[in-house]
Amino acid sequence: MTGIGIVGSGISGLQLALRLQQLGIPATVYSAQDVDQLRSGRPRNFPARFGRTQQREHMLGVFDWDFADAQVRNWAVTVRTPEFSMEFLADLKPPSSVVDFRIYLPHLLNEFVDRGGDVVFAVPPIDRIARRHDLVVVANGDRSMRDLFPVDEIRSPYGTPQRILCSGLYHGFVEDVPHSLDIHFLPGVGEILRLPFFSHLGRADVLAFEAIPGGPLEAVSRIDADADPAAFYREVVRLVTEYAPTLRERMDIHDLALIGPGEVAQGGIRPVVRQGWAHVADGACALAIGDAWITNDPLTAQGANLGSRTAFALAELIAASKPPFDAEFCRLASERLWEYARYVVEWSNAFLAPPPPHVVGLLREASEDKRVADAFVGRFNDPVAMWSALSSAEGVAAFVARTRRAGRAPATAEKGRPTNTRVLERENSV
Repeated sequence: MTGIGIVGSGISGLQLALRLQQLGIPATVYSAQDVDQLRSGRPRNFPARFGRTQQREHMLGVFDWDFADAQVRNWAVTVRTPEFSMEFLADLKPPSSVVDFRIYLPHLLNEFVDRGGDVVFAVPPIDRIARRHDLVVVANGDRSMRDLFPVDEIRSPYGTPQRILCSGLYHGFVEDVPHSLDIHFLPGVGEILRLPFFSHLGRADVLAFEAIPGGPLEAVSRIDADADPAAFYREVVRLVTEYAPTLRERMDIHDLALIGPGEVAQGGIRPVVRQGWAHVADGACALAIGDAWITNDPLTAQGANLGSRTAFALAELIAASKPPFDAEFCRLASERLWEYARYVVEWSNAFLAPPPPHVVGLLREASEDKRVADAFVGRFNDPVAMWSALSSAEGVAAFVARTRRAGRAPATAEKGRPTNTRVLERENSV
């Protein structure tokens, strides 16, 4: 037996393979898809990779998208309920990178192969893979692999999807602020997002509906955009008009269209944490990372970032150990990885529930003080710090106080008007 067998060619599996390669540890990637297949097909997700993930990509020498059309530099946040409405504009520093995985994954896989990495474009039975390698790491969340790692019910509070998704790549939007993301939080209804995205066909916009099951946003996820495009676009326009009117102002309904057939993903995702390791054959064990281990709702945009961070952490644990990578190694490694991952899971799950008063208070502070807005959005790059702030009223108070102490004084506001509304930002930019 030699080296590490990695099942899966997503971000977790490929970054693990590339990092092990850098550390001089042989690795073989088992991929159910070849490079051409990774480049084709429907979009499965629309990841945003934050600054720390980009730093790891620079370490690997695979970051290749340092240009404006592949970046989100600002967030425009709107919160609307029957009782109140607030909005703010925040700078995201460093910008997040938004690149279609049909570009990203083939690039990483080709880099691994070009550097001498071994790839098998097939996935044999897991026990056969285990007999070939010192350790098997499963980073593939397909159903065949999910059965190997049962759901950890204690760490998985939701038994069903908490959002029904309809996300697609469109033409037909004009940005109010260049390279910005619009997110509309609609407590009790769901969320509507628009963000720039660098697709396999060039610059486009993601429009995503995250519907609370049974709510008014769900209907669009049930319409086949290819079979009945008129009904699909009619429902898209209706929902944006009713629930995100400021976004509707920047939608050209005459040009609004998916960038191509099939460029939409629809369905529900149950947030789950699975058992982190399993016995496979002859005393061998397999470790789970990425989608094989944790599936978060995409609302907090943490899936790819957690996958990257976990891949690097596991590579370091492997490099610091020696075979045999037995059950004790797998158990301890999984516990170590969970020490970080738990913050992402708890934060992501909490975001699916109605915001508690202290979170509403934080959003109100952000709408009145751009320092708070920038710091809040910036913490999407640091899940541990984010959850420390959001998990309690005391955490929010400490976060706001620290932010104000560290930042410069805000611009003087016109009497009665907050300093960070989108209206004021527009006036200042003219």
